[in-house]
Amino acid sequence: MLDAHAHLSFKKFNRDREEIIARCRRAGLSVVDCAVTQATLAKSLELSQQYEFIYTTAGIHPYKAARLEKSAVEAMLERIEKSIDQLVALGEAGLDYHLDRENVQRQKEVFEAVATLAKEHSLPLVVHAREAEEEALRMLLNLEVEKALFHCYGGSVETAMRILESGYSISLATNLCFSDHQQSLARALPLESIILETDSPYLSPIKGEKRNQPVFIFASVEKLAELKGVAEEKVRSTASANARRFYGI
Repeated sequence: MLDAHAHLSFKKFNRDREEIIARCRRAGLSVVDCAVTQATLAKSLELSQQYEFIYTTAGIHPYKAARLEKSAVEAMLERIEKSIDQLVALGEAGLDYHLDRENVQRQKEVFEAVATLAKEHSLPLVVHAREAEEEALRMLLNLEVEKALFHCYGGSVETAMRILESGYSISLATNLCFSDHQQSLARALPLESIILETDSPYLSPIKGEKRNQPVFIFASVEKLAELKGVAEEKVRSTASANARRFYGI
């Protein structure tokens, strides 16, 4: 099984990161770790070098993009480019109009910069789009980005279908286990197009567990199997194959 998007490199895992990773190993779970700062990129690359089942992506979150000095953005892009051979994708990057509607143009500029870098290096792009899915899709098409994943997708079913028709991918996070909207998306989307992720340490599906972790992805597997009326093994194999095909791993 592959968790298509997590943040093991974040500080919230500092106290017990090795145990969290050991649980992944015992569960036969691989993880794509997403770095969004120079510090998390350094940690993520360290993890991917140490563990054969951890992979790194690197980008600039849109909320941070709007608040970083231009020089800081340029420094992060340079750091990403220096690490390009160690990355399976670029991102997350994109637009978040839920968190920030005041700095839309700045978000777009940074999103375009990361997307352009992904295109130049023929790497997939992991997209963060919240209340901005249509605009993000338009930008990807205008930039002629070949391969993109709308991670933790929360937009409409109609936009999801347009994303898939455009040749891009969608992943559902572990809020699938408790969100009516996520479950409506899961019912509407063909299983053959669904990728699963945890977005750890966020969106824990386990009651009483505030911090999410990669092994909790199996709760999403169980819920998606229930929603689709198929065996859990079918969900595991299909979602993993979809994710591995997207990342080329």
